[in-house]
Amino acid sequence: METTREVWWGNYTMEVGASAQWEFPRLHIGVQRLAHEWVIAYETTESENDEGPWSFSYGSVDLDQSQYSHIARYVFQTTDEQLTVLPLPADRAVVSRPYMQFTVPAGEETTIFVGTPLWFALAGVPGRHVFDIPIRRPSDTWFGPSTREGELAYASRTYGRLNLENITVSPYVAITQVHIHNSSSTPLLIERLNLPVPFLSLFQTEEGNLFTEGVTFEQTEGTSLTKFHIEEAHWALEEGAKLIALPRQNPHKGMLIRAFGALKQQGF
Repeated sequence: METTREVWWGNYTMEVGASAQWEFPRLHIGVQRLAHEWVIAYETTESENDEGPWSFSYGSVDLDQSQYSHIARYVFQTTDEQLTVLPLPADRAVVSRPYMQFTVPAGEETTIFVGTPLWFALAGVPGRHVFDIPIRRPSDTWFGPSTREGELAYASRTYGRLNLENITVSPYVAITQVHIHNSSSTPLLIERLNLPVPFLSLFQTEEGNLFTEGVTFEQTEGTSLTKFHIEEAHWALEEGAKLIALPRQNPHKGMLIRAFGALKQQGF
């Protein structure tokens, strides 16, 4: 039986033997609760419309496993009737490009808004997720000055924007406000930006939009590394906004990361 929900995440009450299905443009997921196990099945598909609608259905029938190419079983002493579905940030950093490359002059600062892809996570035990998968798996990319120095990351499908109103709101993307402060004595060219989203929490507005805390990148003199600081998400913490997912990894103070794909010391 197909049911209507405003958002695809949240708490679902599941009877023993019942099954539920979520259908996204590129991902289909089926879940069945048994007395001592959760059966999770999924199938990835091709779709020309990545931003298409999603649907949810529930019924007191066995899961039709023939519809899925991947089946997993998670065994518990007893299963809880509450199944929690969470959106999570990507499990590694996401590299984004601004809509048009720009330069931050020496001593100046600016703000850019970046959209990053979300993962679909299931928690069969309250407070602990047991399964997660990208709703739209992004492409792999390498971020670093050479093949020996850097990290494996994901490439974002969306462009960073200087104005929030130019960001397309999507139930499959989280938005992050990135503040860039150039404390060095030379201009800073921004062609690619490496956002470490596993360190960020997720919040939900009353309208169901998803965002993370804001972050600050401060570029200082004489180094290719950048100071990384997590801020409060003050730009979107409107009345009614709430925390819905904690970060995958715990950040620590004074972090230095490689944030910019083109860090060029330019002269005028």
